[in-house]
Amino acid sequence: MELCCYPCPIKTRTYDIEAIELPIVYNKYGDHDPNGLIYVLKKDANRIRENALRNFSQKIPQPSPDVVPLVIRANIGDTVVIHFSHSLNRALSLHVLGMDYDVQTSDGADVGYNKDSTTSHRITYTWYAREEGVFLFHDMGDTRSSEEGTNVHGLFGAIIVEAAEAKWLSPETGTEIESGLFADIYHPTNPAFREYAVFFHDELEIKDKDGNQPADPHTGLPSATTGISYRSEPMRNRMPLTDDHADSGEDISMSSWVYGDPAPPILRAYAGDPSKIRLIHGGIKETHVFHLHNHQWRLEDANQNSTIIDSISISPQECYTLDILHGAGSLNRTVGDVIFHCHLYPHFHEGMWTLWRIFDRLEDGTGRLPDGTAIPPLLPLKDRVKPPEKDAQHPGYPNFINGTFGERPLQPPLGILDENGENLMEPTDLELANFVPDFAPGELYADTCPCHTCRDIKVFEIALVQAKVTYNRYGWHDPQGRFFVLKETLKRHGGLDAFIQKVESGKL
Repeated sequence: MELCCYPCPIKTRTYDIEAIELPIVYNKYGDHDPNGLIYVLKKDANRIRENALRNFSQKIPQPSPDVVPLVIRANIGDTVVIHFSHSLNRALSLHVLGMDYDVQTSDGADVGYNKDSTTSHRITYTWYAREEGVFLFHDMGDTRSSEEGTNVHGLFGAIIVEAAEAKWLSPETGTEIESGLFADIYHPTNPAFREYAVFFHDELEIKDKDGNQPADPHTGLPSATTGISYRSEPMRNRMPLTDDHADSGEDISMSSWVYGDPAPPILRAYAGDPSKIRLIHGGIKETHVFHLHNHQWRLEDANQNSTIIDSISISPQECYTLDILHGAGSLNRTVGDVIFHCHLYPHFHEGMWTLWRIFDRLEDGTGRLPDGTAIPPLLPLKDRVKPPEKDAQHPGYPNFINGTFGERPLQPPLGILDENGENLMEPTDLELANFVPDFAPGELYADTCPCHTCRDIKVFEIALVQAKVTYNRYGWHDPQGRFFVLKETLKRHGGLDAFIQKVESGKL
């Protein structure tokens, strides 16, 4: 028989999905949407609703771990059958963007002369998975963009189409999963990889723990809230430790040492793990800029000559796959917390940021963070070398870092010098035990130049100076101007104090 005559098996994958209404609590401070709407697997609906209501009823409402955007998966070539239902007093639907379907039966919309495929109770949709990627689905039964609509309250999700024959397993248990933001993807021939679904929202409709519009603590004015995957960590909740302006810098305001981890889901991996971020904009109004520190990806994944970037603008209802070059920790295998956020700074400030935590030692579920929070297990990818286990000298990130929870984080050792070039911060024995071989100031836990090129090193000694800076002859000025100066410049002007005096007197 010729190859073209062999039968092509068609696999049908079926999901029973329900839309439910419940309060969505966005962080431990009690910020919440009392009118949240989410898609869930029907079999999980009662449990998710009950847990959400139980957490919401606490003195300060708390997030429910089960309340996350629904992410389902399929393989290329699958026929995906969705049995959708709800019991809310409105017409709702599932409308998927980018997959094939019959517009008369499975569009999930009421448009023109097409048949109405929204529902007040129950309907079945059929989608066809033709290509790999991530595809948003959302409600088109109520398309209003206002608070009365469904999108602002969270009624969206995604389907990720994986390569044929790929399987998706829980990163914590290694069992096959039906749904989930994060999964480990295994294929018979391709390398395994970590997969992370990350949803960006429009500005949220949020109440604080007392049911009021959140207010900026500095101005008293209403404060907006933006989020990632039904969570948000606005800076208004992370009050400075003291009245000292130095205690309001980003090194403190975004530090887990001071406030604990941010609310949006934290990505987790071991250094070097192949990783893909499936980025989804669930909203319908606002553009965002996704920015990931320390890592890069190709703008066009299949094009080896494509531009390499670390930020990408994403408009409403767009989806991207970010195939991270060199895996978690990038080329130099960085361990630690890597921040990602919306690079529109008002959105960043309003809560649209979180972390990618990259471990150096095996996490088996017995470890704890400095604040006492349990570290969930993270199974190594099966086709990679298993990370080394912890021991007394190597307790795993972040527990080798010198610090105390609830206090200002310390500056890194060997990296801060006084004006005479003397080191101000010595490493502890535990920190020293976790340095890379041949470490140097500024590259303690990772080799910043692993390319094995000739190291013709030029050293720049730089001072960070704070001084009053006057910008024009009309007296416009910044009383706390901060800027970098070469050490040789300071010497040329008589030292730090003399330099600052000249800057503030207008002589420089």
